[in-house]
Amino acid sequence: MAVPKAARRAQKSPAQYSKTAIDSGSILPAVVLSTVTWYLLQYVVQPLFGPDEYYIDEEFHVPQAQHYCRAEFYKWDPKITTLPGLYLLSSIVLVPFMKVYDTILSLLGILDNDVLRINDPCSLVALRAVNAVGAPACLYYAYYCCQKHFFQNDIKKTKTEKWTCMFLALNVATFPVIYAPYSMLYYTDAWATASVFLWYSSHLNNETHFLVKIIFGGFSVLCRQTNVAWLVFVSIIDVCHCAEQCFPRIKNNVSIFSYIKASIIELYYCCSITKNKSKKLIEFFHKCLRVTCPSVIVIVSFVLFVIFLNNGDIVVGDRYAHIPRFHPMQLCYFVIFVLAFSLPWLLSQVYYKRHISNSINKHFNLAKSLSEIYNNTSKVLVVILLIIISGLVYFNTIAHPYLLADNRHYTFYVWRLLFSPGKPVFLRYLPVPFYAFGLWLMDRTLMQSSTAYRLAYWIVTPLILCAQFLLEPRYFVVPYLMYRLHSNKHFTNNHAFKAAFIEFIAYQVFNFFIMRVFLYSPFISTMDNTGRLDRFTW
Repeated sequence: MAVPKAARRAQKSPAQYSKTAIDSGSILPAVVLSTVTWYLLQYVVQPLFGPDEYYIDEEFHVPQAQHYCRAEFYKWDPKITTLPGLYLLSSIVLVPFMKVYDTILSLLGILDNDVLRINDPCSLVALRAVNAVGAPACLYYAYYCCQKHFFQNDIKKTKTEKWTCMFLALNVATFPVIYAPYSMLYYTDAWATASVFLWYSSHLNNETHFLVKIIFGGFSVLCRQTNVAWLVFVSIIDVCHCAEQCFPRIKNNVSIFSYIKASIIELYYCCSITKNKSKKLIEFFHKCLRVTCPSVIVIVSFVLFVIFLNNGDIVVGDRYAHIPRFHPMQLCYFVIFVLAFSLPWLLSQVYYKRHISNSINKHFNLAKSLSEIYNNTSKVLVVILLIIISGLVYFNTIAHPYLLADNRHYTFYVWRLLFSPGKPVFLRYLPVPFYAFGLWLMDRTLMQSSTAYRLAYWIVTPLILCAQFLLEPRYFVVPYLMYRLHSNKHFTNNHAFKAAFIEFIAYQVFNFFIMRVFLYSPFISTMDNTGRLDRFTW
């Protein structure tokens, strides 16, 4: 007897529904995004540049990629700081593609054999296309999958919520700091960001083979060394979840301090000679090894590379200008970055006045938030936090020589306006309340996720940022996007779609102005005496 169509639909598993939703909600927007970005590159950006006109760091990246396209893997520019993930990807994609493409044109009589022999598969525009066509689309697809996997038990399968997830992923893929103009230049940033979420989406999918996880994790580290910290981030979360499964009492602790304390106590008791407790400890280590194995393999491989092959340095070139330096003010600058780019989403939530819970409601009302701090938080702790941040401002307001010398970046002008030696000293202390409020707001927002996520985030984010001497907004992108991913859990109400759409419009307006200044407001370079044109960017 044939099974009715409705019954067959009912027999589908939740995993099948999730896979169907991912396919329908991610592929088409990714294709559209690739097409739009390619059009911008080909018909808007490229005509304003010469065929071999590089922009800043492209003069290092492009020749290096062309060496790899010619299989000259032994050649390396000592000014390049990152591992060769982008160059390997470019050569693997472009060389076969362009050979097939040229051969087809030759068979059709459009190209003759002489043109075929001299055609460069890794020209400047082709290399830029690797970013323009691939990176935003992969970032969109990966982030969309992350949302579906991360919140699959909380997100209902309604059209509104699917559209909300789609626009939240589009907002990430067109995030102004990496999309305009870096997705249309041959820079490492776009793929460094996309690779993190490609790996993270594979990690969240329990059906992904562990070799695939290792390959994606390794590719992410090859695109940017600091991405290894996000493998550490996931490993911490996995270990915490294993501890919660083996020792359920740990999960009942809400604060990070009590969570760590309970974990230490449980592990201490397990180290006793009691047989049953020893079994629990063995079970705990077995679970940890099983779930963290792919990440640990990549982490250990990277550490061995740094120690034995790279003389203990994380960067692989230009080491003098990239010496790690303790710079805790980076965390304060990051907080302002988070507040600024969260503003469209937060204001949209305020406007619609619809929130899931009272705890989230407090996030979007500054007056209520400050009132809660005043009434429920220890005044001593608030004063201590403000004193600590003020001390950081006094002792740690430092500037990398690149920040002070390079007037092509917006940070140069922000720093000169607020923090240069000739400006009043009190300007440095004006943002101190915003630093403190932003840290509190981020921590309260992350409370929507588990304590394990908060713990891992507050370990890894300062680890990444506070070792960076140079103030560079692009370093803030992945920590911000991870924060947004883990803070969107309960934003599935009816107005979340409108808020996500408003954020999308705001980001596109931002992208438009950034690209307009970049393309149509060039200036005579002051970096040398050649009289060439330079352009403003992040």
